[in-house]
Amino acid sequence: MNDEALLREKAATLTRMLNLQGTIGMFGHVSVRVPGTDKCFISPGASTDKTVVRPEHMFVYNIDGTIIEHPGGLIPLEWRIHTQIHRDRPDAMCVVHLHAPHARALGVAGKQIKPVFLHGSFLCTGVPTWDNPRLVVNDAQAADLSHTLGRHRCAQMRGHGSVVVGASAEEAFFACTFLEENAQIQLQAEVMGGAIPLSEDEARDCAEGTFNPRLFPLLWAYYERKVKLD
Repeated sequence: MNDEALLREKAATLTRMLNLQGTIGMFGHVSVRVPGTDKCFISPGASTDKTVVRPEHMFVYNIDGTIIEHPGGLIPLEWRIHTQIHRDRPDAMCVVHLHAPHARALGVAGKQIKPVFLHGSFLCTGVPTWDNPRLVVNDAQAADLSHTLGRHRCAQMRGHGSVVVGASAEEAFFACTFLEENAQIQLQAEVMGGAIPLSEDEARDCAEGTFNPRLFPLLWAYYERKVKLD
């Protein structure tokens, strides 16, 4: 399998794993950029069952917004999220647009996501909020969302969802998984009287051990086994 074929496979696998977790929803999507090029693979829109997404379902875009390959089906309505962030963040080889329920609930409540447990410690660098619940369907909106994300790993989209980036599909999946788990714990703690976030020192020390490239492929492999297609 060549490099591009492998990245197509990863984009499809990532979509199925996030679907299994219940965080991508019918309307979410992912993209994986081909290193050293302006090409990225974007997962399909709402017309494709995410439980059976395969590499051949990927749309191929240039990050300037030009579509290179159309496999059929609906183009993701918010494809500009991916092309804009890939242009602005050369380090972001994977971009994910989530509709994760607990993270979204915190955004609706006006609560900032804070690191509250061990594996959420990487969130200590901050999770900014794009204060706009609308669909991202034009260049100005995409640029504004990307500006809000800045150099962060995650950003909330109030009343809508979130975006997560990673230096690889494996890193992005790790961040997506524990963004939502952290949000769930934080939300549960808020109901019981308030969440106690990790201190800066605690979060930094915990992140050194838990947000570790050695662990990214382990989590990926754990979930990949659950979504294998025949």
